[in-house]
Amino acid sequence: MVWNVYFEIAALMISVVLMLSDLWKKHLPFRSWNYFAWLLSLQIICCIFDIISCGMAIRPDRYSIRIHYLINIIYYISYIMEIWSFAIFTIAMTGKSKSIRRTTWFVIALPYLVSFISVLITPFTHMFFYIDSEGVYHRGWAYYYTWLTFLAFYILLPLAYAWFYKVHMAPYRMMYTIGFWVLSLTGMLLQGFIFTDVLLEGIFNTAAILIIYLNIQNPSQFTDADTGLYNQWALGEVIDEKLEYGDPIDISVIGIENFPVLESIYGRRKLMRVLHSIADEITEQVKGVNLFYMHRGRFALLFNKNTNHKQIEHAIRRRFEMPWGEEDGKVTFKIHITHLDEDVPKMSIREIFDSLEEGLRNAEMKDNEVTEIISAQRIEEIRDGIKVEHAVSKAIRERRIRVAFQPIYSTKKERIISVEALARLVDDELGVIEPDVFIPIAEKNGTIGFIGSQVFEQVCSFIRERDMEDLGVRFIEVNLSPIQCKSGELVSDLFNLMDRYEIDPRQINFEITESAMTDGKILNEMMNKIIQRGSTFSLDDYGTGYSNLVELLDLPFKIVKIDKSLVWSYFNGTSDVLPDIIKTFSKRGYEIGAEGVETHNMAEKLRDMGCDYLQGFYFSKALPADQLVSYVYNNRRLRIMEEMRL
Repeated sequence: MVWNVYFEIAALMISVVLMLSDLWKKHLPFRSWNYFAWLLSLQIICCIFDIISCGMAIRPDRYSIRIHYLINIIYYISYIMEIWSFAIFTIAMTGKSKSIRRTTWFVIALPYLVSFISVLITPFTHMFFYIDSEGVYHRGWAYYYTWLTFLAFYILLPLAYAWFYKVHMAPYRMMYTIGFWVLSLTGMLLQGFIFTDVLLEGIFNTAAILIIYLNIQNPSQFTDADTGLYNQWALGEVIDEKLEYGDPIDISVIGIENFPVLESIYGRRKLMRVLHSIADEITEQVKGVNLFYMHRGRFALLFNKNTNHKQIEHAIRRRFEMPWGEEDGKVTFKIHITHLDEDVPKMSIREIFDSLEEGLRNAEMKDNEVTEIISAQRIEEIRDGIKVEHAVSKAIRERRIRVAFQPIYSTKKERIISVEALARLVDDELGVIEPDVFIPIAEKNGTIGFIGSQVFEQVCSFIRERDMEDLGVRFIEVNLSPIQCKSGELVSDLFNLMDRYEIDPRQINFEITESAMTDGKILNEMMNKIIQRGSTFSLDDYGTGYSNLVELLDLPFKIVKIDKSLVWSYFNGTSDVLPDIIKTFSKRGYEIGAEGVETHNMAEKLRDMGCDYLQGFYFSKALPADQLVSYVYNNRRLRIMEEMRL
């Protein structure tokens, strides 16, 4: 029988070009990349021996039967290994191959071993094929049964595994993985049942491999265009695989100080040329290191096992003492280095990147030539912060943010006259999470707006469901975060909720901290829009920020609430500015509130200083809605009883 080999020759040529391209480019230390290189090698071997066997079939009498068997056995073994390799490659891309037990691996490998042995003994059994006395090739008695069983197993198994772990695979990877198997199976079916005299499997497999190369294994997508180094995405992929397989991670980050300023001075194009030369020199001179360019003048050095990071860091510091660049425009950089040792336990890419970012900031603040070492304790703290962040996100999704109300005492009315709404979070795993812990995290990751929205909606519901006049509560204080104040949708969102719950805007007093006053004009416009509806504003936590007093006085605040740190520092004798602050704002017509009131003595003296509102544990901690109502009524009853005794 004569086969049409032109498609197979084309497949061989494309595969060789791909192999040369793959060898020419730098490789990341991925297991999947090694599997892919092996897969490509097997494809080339398949094509070569398929073409040779078909050439021999034209004049079979020229070659011995042993040679016929040998060439065909090599082809079938290489083809079986190619299918097996791509099955393993598919499993490796999920990042979960480490979790497979040895017994499971044995089951996975069993059809491969059976097929491998069957091919080796086929000269005696004629299972796959046989060569007759004239040297003519024939398919064996078990060819279709064995081949279809083998292919079905190694197509369905990796696809099922990939689907089971699809959350760990990027959608595009899943799509291209399915595409590979569809193309390969199409080639097999066409050659096996329709175009039996045309070699199509090779060209279809090559097309499938080409798709994988261009969209998954292409080094270009992991390369930084400016420096020629692998980028931060590549670093994340490498770290992720090392975490999955339990490999040691020994990494340092070098940061160029004031990089944005340097970029504006020298221009991006020139600075990127200099960075490229830095990358080339470090790559050439430093051995035992994988170098990555992260962003904004930051390089990551991922050390190989048994590499002395201290010597390398010292050498890099000495080199950065000299200028970089060409003679007509040399640039001198000041660098800082942070290091995360391989002995420090690590659990996620996020905690590694966060710790390196923080370590570099600390190194810049200390401003010395000492590498900032990231401790295991700090990693644990960052890990706890990530857990809190997940708990916050979960609470927001499930609308589990709760509100507690802390009573505020009026020195003039001598009773509770308002309350402050405070966010509370209880997680199933972490328990009670204090606001001082989760609020900064929510502000950092941008979810504080969702928390604020849920808190305000519960405040509106509280007002609608209760007789505020009967409670004696004139208004509820609601915090607005700096991020919320920058949102163009804030005013309309607040108005919509107030309208939906049909509450009087005068029953709401919004609190803003000094950190929200970065753009006084925008803030002023926002505040005036809300004030026109009847609500008022307090400046919250005064004394914790660095606001300009002139800018502060231009904003339409009604109340200034002095932070508890200033109150406590006065009463423990470390500062005496509190009376002057109260007097300054009182003269300008502001009502004054004091936070952190814990004793009767503090309450009396603050009242005498001129404070209008007092808030703190002396009066009450923050209470759930039902307990607040009971507290207010009990407080009123006790006050009436005292008046009757008088």
